[in-house]
Amino acid sequence: MSDLLNCLKEAPVFSKLTASDHDELVNLATFKQFKKGDLVCWQDDLWPYAAYIEEGHAEWSMLSPEGKRQFVFRLGPCDAIWGHTIFDGQPMPASLEVMTPMKIYLWHKDIVLPIVSRHPEAIWDITEVLVTYMRHVREVVYGFAFHPVAGRLARLLLNHYQPIEGKPTPRDLTLDELADNIGTTRELVSRTLHRFANDGMIEISRVQFIFTNRDQLEKLAGKE
Repeated sequence: MSDLLNCLKEAPVFSKLTASDHDELVNLATFKQFKKGDLVCWQDDLWPYAAYIEEGHAEWSMLSPEGKRQFVFRLGPCDAIWGHTIFDGQPMPASLEVMTPMKIYLWHKDIVLPIVSRHPEAIWDITEVLVTYMRHVREVVYGFAFHPVAGRLARLLLNHYQPIEGKPTPRDLTLDELADNIGTTRELVSRTLHRFANDGMIEISRVQFIFTNRDQLEKLAGKE
């Protein structure tokens, strides 16, 4: 719990609280662990919780009426989660899917809201967090509307792997996960990756990428 206390002092929203507020939150937190593939919350379910990620990664994903899954953006250690249900009482617009084994601390709205509401600066931080969520979703929608598959894949590779040119980067996303992130099929992802390789932008093996021409990938990612 001492790690949680130290992290709360630095996190958006929670950093605006007092030392006694932090102690209260630590004492009232519910600790949970998840394995890869678990869902922290489900789309269309009521989930009136705030959470803090201590370890691991998860991604917000949306499921269309036709059953197509689309990843929106990833959260990781030291990120906070604010369930939309807290604020409007409505079902969640997306699911939070665990990508790597994860440890989190949870607070029900009846616990966290009275504490946070003591501090107007903390409420303002929540607004900024939710606006950031909205901007991430906008980027996904924008990408679908104006960006071809090759550009979306190039952008995903650059953003996810943060590559250093010429140095091996372990592959931690499957073809299916890459496809889900950019709204296409695994077959098209595979063909596009091999096109990148043929054009000298990347070297591919089963376990790693080597980015050999980052500038060219960045130009491709920036095309509209």
